[in-house]
Amino acid sequence: MKKSILLGATALLAVGAQAQTIDYSALQDAFGQPVTTSATGKPQVASDAPAALRIITAAEIKASGLDNLPDVLNRYSGMDLLRWGSGSADVAVRGYNQGSYPRLLVLVNGRQVYNDHFAMVVWNTIPVQLPEIKQIEIVKGPVGAIYGFNAVAGVVNIITVNPLYDETGTATLRGGTDGKREANMVKTLKLGDRVGVKLSAGYKEQDEFDKGNITAVERSRLTGPEANYVSLSGLTQVSDNIQWGVELSRSYSFQTNYNTTNSYLAIKYVAESAKTDLTIDAGSIGLVNLMAYRNKMDFNYLAFGASDVTTTVVQLSDLLQVGSDHTLKFTAEYRRAEMDRWPSPGATIGYDVFAGSTMWDWKVSDMVSFTNAVRLDMFSLDYSGGLSSPWTLADYDRDMTKISYNSGVVFKPDAINTVRATFGMANQLPSLLELGGYYIVGAIPTVGNPHIDPSQITSFELGYDRAIEAINGRFGITAYRQHTKDLKTFTGGVADRVTINRILTQTMVNAGSSSSWGLEADVNGALAGGLTYSASYTWTKINDDLTVNRGINATRPIKFEDATPEHKLRGGLGWSQDGFSADLGLTWQSDRYLLRPGTGTLTGFQVPTKVDSFITGTATVAYSFPTGTELRATASDFLRSSTAATAALETERRLYVSLSQSF
Repeated sequence: MKKSILLGATALLAVGAQAQTIDYSALQDAFGQPVTTSATGKPQVASDAPAALRIITAAEIKASGLDNLPDVLNRYSGMDLLRWGSGSADVAVRGYNQGSYPRLLVLVNGRQVYNDHFAMVVWNTIPVQLPEIKQIEIVKGPVGAIYGFNAVAGVVNIITVNPLYDETGTATLRGGTDGKREANMVKTLKLGDRVGVKLSAGYKEQDEFDKGNITAVERSRLTGPEANYVSLSGLTQVSDNIQWGVELSRSYSFQTNYNTTNSYLAIKYVAESAKTDLTIDAGSIGLVNLMAYRNKMDFNYLAFGASDVTTTVVQLSDLLQVGSDHTLKFTAEYRRAEMDRWPSPGATIGYDVFAGSTMWDWKVSDMVSFTNAVRLDMFSLDYSGGLSSPWTLADYDRDMTKISYNSGVVFKPDAINTVRATFGMANQLPSLLELGGYYIVGAIPTVGNPHIDPSQITSFELGYDRAIEAINGRFGITAYRQHTKDLKTFTGGVADRVTINRILTQTMVNAGSSSSWGLEADVNGALAGGLTYSASYTWTKINDDLTVNRGINATRPIKFEDATPEHKLRGGLGWSQDGFSADLGLTWQSDRYLLRPGTGTLTGFQVPTKVDSFITGTATVAYSFPTGTELRATASDFLRSSTAATAALETERRLYVSLSQSF
């Protein structure tokens, strides 16, 4: 019966990028565990996924009491958080974290919110309120065969409530220390049996942190983060065999960012998006989905200038069930990304990508499944308008073709044990700024490099999961080995200046390779009396083989060896009964070394700065009234007034109270 339910869901509902059209609640009730599409592009229970996968449920998000996505993600093994300010953070999977972290692809209902201008995620511009999240799916390791360029460390897919299946209404007011003020609202509305609409909006602001090891120039650039959001989506059951959906969003953020050169900049962002998708059950032809979206990001780096980047994606896919044991998915995709290039008025740099991919999932037996996927990306770079860099138009006339692939075997000898072995290879495309950015520091131009090569990431991993009845929970462990070829780094000091077409320049270069080994172990479950528990351990070891920074002092802002904590321990304890609830989360991590720009005699160099080991914690208590009102108090980083969690601004203790009403 359960198998027929899942096959029926596969045959009638959109999958892959269109995860929002799945009735997650119904499938989770049927199978007793969360259902995902992020690992292979087809609906499957989490334990069947051929990947190191973690699904964060809406209940876990609410129980944490946290008010932002980076802090939520940081509660789980394999994740690393660098909080640069009260509104700025970088979240990494399996190490290599840095300012403007470029290795994690983040999606909202399958639409990328990863920005192509700097190959980064600006978390404070994601137009999603935490109460509207149905689940967050974290896929660890490269999955380029499913998602294409830049899904190299992993994927975070944020799934929001579906207005056709879910009924949600909530409004929240939040206030706290350091000028914290926030308000948000989410409401779904049914228009008959075939139309659902969702509206969400929010506003928040807070003072910036003020303690830490930063220069006077950086301090002058600090600004308290402020952001507002609005999104509108609708889903229509046009007929028994056709669904059509639309999503629109806009967000504004003014904040301090920590960039790839390891310094602070004040930046204004305006992000707008429009997405539509059409899903047709075509019978024997399969489940056909046509999806298109456009993202536009206007950004103003107040110290250098303003520009914008636009990304347009059109994707056609077909999911086909062949017999009872084989599932195939064929996808064709076109992507266009372009950026106005300052300071050349009217100049534009962009690229087109045509891609095709195939996924084959084979149920070999009741105990073994075998999944393979391959993707071909054909990239073409272009430039138009006046030139102000040392490069010529001919340098921007560049084409390349890259292949990504994923393979995984899942062995389930019984309902308790699962063994998983996977291999993946993905390509990290240079950002538009890395390919063709331009700005001047003093008299020396710093420019992108249209000849830079993509980074290539390969990963092998072995995982084991076991349900343990004695503790009413599960235990999981994953070991992996990862290698990155053709690392990229931007801007160097005096020693790294080169002459290009007789112009002295600083530019982007490939910088060698790096290898990492890791271990992730988790245990979680529930006990009598409304108690829940979780614990995890992460071990990460990185060895660089760089072609830059070979001297005593680093001239390029790149160094991954020792920059990731080798050891990280997390523990959590929750309780809920009779309307009362409480949650405690603790994290300890070993020391790390992060680069900072040198001063005095070291000006122009990047200096490794030690961040000592530390323990931090978050605690929350709440009471939910029968009327749907919830009163909650949360303390974040509460163990001390401030914590040197990075080599720059210190993370301050944050205390806030939230009042929520369901309607």
